Amino acid sequence: MNLGIESETLEFKKSTGELDKAVDNIASMLNKHGHGTVYFGVSPSGDVTGQQISVSSLDDVAKKIKEAIKPMIYPEIKNENIEGKTVIRVDFSGSEKPYSSYGRYYKRVFDRTEEMTPDELKQMMASTDYASYWENNVTKYGLEKVDHDALGKFYKKAVSCGRLDALPEYDEEELLTGLGLYQEGKLTNAGYYLFSNNKPVVLKLAVYVSDERINFSDIDRVEDNIFNLISKGFSYIKEHINWSVRMGEGTSRIETPEIPVEAIREIVVNSFAHADYRGISENEIDITPTQVEIYNPGEFPANYTPKMFAKERIKSMPRNRVILNTLYKSKDVEIFGSGFKKVYAFCEKYKNRIESFSGNGGFSFIFYRDTFGKNVTLNVALNKSKRIPTDRAVYELLKDDPTQTREMLATKLNRTVRTIQRALDKLTGEKRIRRIGSNKTGYWEVF
Repeated sequence: MNLGIESETLEFKKSTGELDKAVDNIASMLNKHGHGTVYFGVSPSGDVTGQQISVSSLDDVAKKIKEAIKPMIYPEIKNENIEGKTVIRVDFSGSEKPYSSYGRYYKRVFDRTEEMTPDELKQMMASTDYASYWENNVTKYGLEKVDHDALGKFYKKAVSCGRLDALPEYDEEELLTGLGLYQEGKLTNAGYYLFSNNKPVVLKLAVYVSDERINFSDIDRVEDNIFNLISKGFSYIKEHINWSVRMGEGTSRIETPEIPVEAIREIVVNSFAHADYRGISENEIDITPTQVEIYNPGEFPANYTPKMFAKERIKSMPRNRVILNTLYKSKDVEIFGSGFKKVYAFCEKYKNRIESFSGNGGFSFIFYRDTFGKNVTLNVALNKSKRIPTDRAVYELLKDDPTQTREMLATKLNRTVRTIQRALDKLTGEKRIRRIGSNKTGYWEVF
């Protein structure tokens, strides 16, 4: 049987061996038409050749799409029998363009997929009300899910810096509505992620003993809202970097950080302001003896770098315009697009090396700790390598990867396998984890 010819919304692949190319095709069709269909087991000419399907075939396709396509989509994936031959059909749709495949943006030109130029991407972003698709969608949560302390702190900060007019009488509903974070008696997505007490955002924190990032001296996983996590992330880095001390006038002490704290704060705020919250969202701060890496699940615009925004006149491309506007009110964000200019200026002034890279669904910014091991006062928290309770450390690692074995956990935590087993037994007894499947091929369900 022949299914016809490929088009701007239809793509044929001989097998799932072409899955990497298929996700590029999916992104291109989403960007052009917002929907499409891909068949596996059909030749480019439309002849049904069939696809060998294993138990995991559909799951493999779903995982690849989830991993590659951002923002996340929810395709319909199923087997179809066409005249005795089995194929896989993937139907998908989405309205939150532009869509990327592994950080690259594609367009559909009849039956071909081509990478967008920077100008084409910029034009698409400019012509799309990017925030409205996600930030302005209304949640099911009302004022009962507002973190009153966080919102109150924001209000005082915004009024005191002169970027928000004081209300005649403080009223949360009026404040949130005026900020565009509350509609129809419910929080919008932007309001929910900024100020909810439901703790919708995750920040993973770690201090590693070596650059190999196998063993760590401190680890934590914090769940909170954006407003609170900005402060927690910034404080964590300040507590774990080195500060040199010299005497000033009289008996005063002058402490100087190895990395300018103003630059650190800009990148921490940036990581939360520009993260992609439409899928599984986990920000991360990793500190090693030579680096401070700040990661967010939101890829940088294709063909651009932070240095280009710092050194050239490029218009800002905000992912979350409402969130950014709110953080501007509290002076956590300055003029849109100026953050990288400040970071590069500070780091050039104090001769700090920096680096950034985007890919695999996220963006990382790295500050190099060039003063590590020199004549500086080591931070106590880093120097003493405090030991974390094993059960807590095991629980945090299993949250990140529930397929890890006892041996893998023992290596990462520098503990014996027996110690790890005792921690697993304790967590199981407390009903915080449960083993699914065999010891060899199963995984841990984490509650």
